[in-house]
Amino acid sequence: METTGAVLPRPPLVRSVPVVGPVRPFLGDVLPFLNETRAAYGDAFRLRMVNLELTCLMGQDAIALLQADTGLRTSTSMHVLDEEMQSHLPSMIDGPNRQAIRRSHHQFMNHSLESTRRADIQDWLDEHTARWQPGVRLDVLSEAQTQTVDVLSRLLNGEPFPFSKRELGLVVHTMIWATFGHAPRAVLRNPAYRSVQRRMRAHLLDLVAKIRSDPERVASTLVGHYLSFPPPPELGEWTDADLVSVPYGAYLAGFDTVASAASFLLYRLLSNPDALARVRAEHDELSDDAAGPVDPAAQKFLRAAFTETVRLNPPGSVVLRFVERDLEFAGYRLRTGDEVLVVIASDHLDPQVFDDPQRFDPERFLRPGAADLKRRVLPFGSGIHRCTGAALGELIAVEMVSNWVNRFDLELDLGRRGLRATARPFTQPSGLRARVVARRTD
Repeated sequence: METTGAVLPRPPLVRSVPVVGPVRPFLGDVLPFLNETRAAYGDAFRLRMVNLELTCLMGQDAIALLQADTGLRTSTSMHVLDEEMQSHLPSMIDGPNRQAIRRSHHQFMNHSLESTRRADIQDWLDEHTARWQPGVRLDVLSEAQTQTVDVLSRLLNGEPFPFSKRELGLVVHTMIWATFGHAPRAVLRNPAYRSVQRRMRAHLLDLVAKIRSDPERVASTLVGHYLSFPPPPELGEWTDADLVSVPYGAYLAGFDTVASAASFLLYRLLSNPDALARVRAEHDELSDDAAGPVDPAAQKFLRAAFTETVRLNPPGSVVLRFVERDLEFAGYRLRTGDEVLVVIASDHLDPQVFDDPQRFDPERFLRPGAADLKRRVLPFGSGIHRCTGAALGELIAVEMVSNWVNRFDLELDLGRRGLRATARPFTQPSGLRARVVARRTD
């Protein structure tokens, strides 16, 4: 809400190590730290880290402020993406035309897209798992990233992913840190990054030109979908240079978030044999009646396990925003230009919302009243800036893990250090390894 005439105090400043501040919790699983700090300081508090001051907002009022699409903006640095991609589209997705553009994304990236290509998706996943023979040790996150990006590239761009996972990771993370992470612009001059970025942009310009000239590819790709609705007035026309950021999105989408969620889901299933047995029994039952591959949307227990997984291990616990005008929140003053972290996972570990919140219990999302609980789990953002591929991303994650556990017997192989959560910048499982025991009968 707008600030009142009264002089409101600033949110309290969390006590921490001078200068450095609470950096360490933000390099791992930050959610427990934020919940502990909330218990001590309330729903609004400030953090100072490496000469930065951030205000954390928690609770349902913070989510409501995020969803209102007024008072907060996404970034002050979207021009960085514009310049790096040499496209005006990134700022437009964050600008006044965002509702129309995001609506178009939702229209294309939905369950219908997955259902019409389901047999293809299974074939693509099988291509990746063809080398999974008994005794093979898997880096689960790496496998998830590689398979996610390839499936999304084929679905949205109409081509197999043409770069290495390492090259994509370099481009993705450099852009993210330069745009949102306060990294100096010098990171964009990294010769390795510049080399990959030039090759990637040249390839995508060629891809856009090929799609534009092929009616069949226009009808089946996200770039083609952009061509089907009028460009924003300030753009005038869809140029290849502007559209180059669209296939970028297909490469970036899910590289960290969907792959991380799928990796943690596999970990939870392999750690809970009863849940894994139920996933397999459900899949077998659905297979008896399915004319082709099983619909991931019909795998209700597996989807409940996915929701429970991202409740416990959300790919992103916070979203970064900037205050557009002076606001009042929880009795405190937020100033224009303040950098705020809205904790979208505020309720995930709240015992008043989730009974025994640390326990992995997919069944909680199948009981009466589950719809209200599901609305409290926000793994892919909330409001107008929620990830436009969230629905498709969940389907791909569920379908991928279903493929793994129903076609293979796998066992965890974590090593001495075990599983660790790291932020790069999204929360990912580090040290998650699995060993192929046997290939199951199809």
